[in-house]
Amino acid sequence: MRVIKTALLGLILFYCIPVSCWASIRIDKPKVRLTIAAGSYSSGEIRVENNGREPAVVKAYLEDWIYKDQNGEKEFMPKGTAPLSCSDWITFYPADFTVPVDGVQVVRYTVTVPDGSQGGHYSVLFFETGGGEMEKLDESGNVAIVKVLNRLGALFYVEPENSINKSSEIKKIDISQNLNKLTVVVDLLNTGNTDITTRGTFNVMDPQGYVYARGEFGEVFTLPNNNAQLRSVAPMTSLKAGNYDLLINLDYENGGVLIVEANFTVEPSGAIASLQMKK
Repeated sequence: MRVIKTALLGLILFYCIPVSCWASIRIDKPKVRLTIAAGSYSSGEIRVENNGREPAVVKAYLEDWIYKDQNGEKEFMPKGTAPLSCSDWITFYPADFTVPVDGVQVVRYTVTVPDGSQGGHYSVLFFETGGGEMEKLDESGNVAIVKVLNRLGALFYVEPENSINKSSEIKKIDISQNLNKLTVVVDLLNTGNTDITTRGTFNVMDPQGYVYARGEFGEVFTLPNNNAQLRSVAPMTSLKAGNYDLLINLDYENGGVLIVEANFTVEPSGAIASLQMKK
């Protein structure tokens, strides 16, 4: 079996791979959220620290990002290609530098928001460095020694001042019961002009206000016009035939709420029917 040296293998990560990882960096601001008046700017800095065992040669560059799914996983793309990119608004210095062992490099950035800008805009400032070597079998069964590139990203969320509309709309609600469990599924649409991280709760009550079930919705992440589905399964005593109210309370990270009421009927068979959202 031969050992072959190969070209660089780019592993896109937000942490250092522990494989011969002699150069290892970290940053103090993985997320930068800014509110800036249109036509104005804001400056700041990101500290890049080397906690590896040899000097870290770092290259910094900008890319765009969007949410790949409602769980917050991101998809990255060249700067200036995403619909809500702000990569062209950002300048930074230095772009290439070496951080000594146990040392720190300060990278300074300036974000300039053009006149007339509205709604949330997004970018990521990547810091890339070599992370050592690892073995990998190629198609012929030979051992290839590949160099690993690690990169850390500082995510930028930029909102022009007094232009933000944070809102969402529930498009559909499904509710069902099975034995001693109640399942509530909510289809949500981000109708605003900025990113929204949403989580919430629901309560099921009879007309007298007695609560039969409570549940929680985990976080979902959306950009404008993104859809998401919130799902919760709550333990409860099976609902008897009759009329009930459903109260959904959704909270937005960094401010804002959405409260929706609905009513539904439980038939003698136990099936749930006639769910109507109240206006």
